[in-house]
Amino acid sequence: MFEFCHIRKRFEIDDFLMWQSSRRNANIVFFARREEDQSWQNRKNDSMKTVSREQALEVSSRSGNGTLIDWSQLDGDNLQAEVISLSPEEFGRRMTAFFKNGMRFILGGLKIACSPFNPSEFIGANWVFWKGSRDGDGLEGEEERDKVSLALTEVDFGKADFLTCLEKGKSSITGEEKLIRLKKLGRTIYGTTVAMGLWQNYQSCQNKVESALEKLYQQRGITYIDFFGDVLRGPYGYRFVLYFCRVGHGRWCWRCFWLGSDWGERYCSAVSQQVSSS
Repeated sequence: MFEFCHIRKRFEIDDFLMWQSSRRNANIVFFARREEDQSWQNRKNDSMKTVSREQALEVSSRSGNGTLIDWSQLDGDNLQAEVISLSPEEFGRRMTAFFKNGMRFILGGLKIACSPFNPSEFIGANWVFWKGSRDGDGLEGEEERDKVSLALTEVDFGKADFLTCLEKGKSSITGEEKLIRLKKLGRTIYGTTVAMGLWQNYQSCQNKVESALEKLYQQRGITYIDFFGDVLRGPYGYRFVLYFCRVGHGRWCWRCFWLGSDWGERYCSAVSQQVSSS
């Protein structure tokens, strides 16, 4: 059964498709939405006190003071590979998450086991993997799935990247264009078997704080993840991908996102850090 999560005033509805199933005697509504997060961001900011200039200077001064660090405890090769090689943007994101958590680490819990995914069982009847070219009807040809992702048995999300594929100065991108850009990177684009493992991990944790999804939020500020590795075909013949989002009261839910809609700067796709060998 499709789990529908209401996110009031958080997203503006762009288009929608409704499929009514007499067999299930239920309505399933799929939203293709465009970015409209400003009101959500404003509410978030209202509950936070702005960092003063004096506070920012004090933390910067301490962070830049190398004499406070015991360098003898660090491995040079690891420091080069895991810290110095980071882009300025990624370094900033990690430092922000580190300070947000009071300079306390949340260790482990980001490795998940992949699990088989059946669209019709997880989402609903008449949902399948897309076959053939995007201009076809999606019913004939090879399934549009990332073969490397499909072959994975486990994924360490501590070593994953989350990409928007936005060009500089742009605030959104269509799903189809994002898919093209992701494929050009040559990395493994995580698909539904990875998503299913992540979802089962979340469901199995009685204390959701211990789940990999919630730790991704705590460590990296992730509130949305999509899985472009597998393209899905909806009942009306439209192309979708599966995604997870963090909603009210810290709860995670899943949905399907239409590739004809827009992805904004908060909508990250899960991919491997390394270029795929295949």
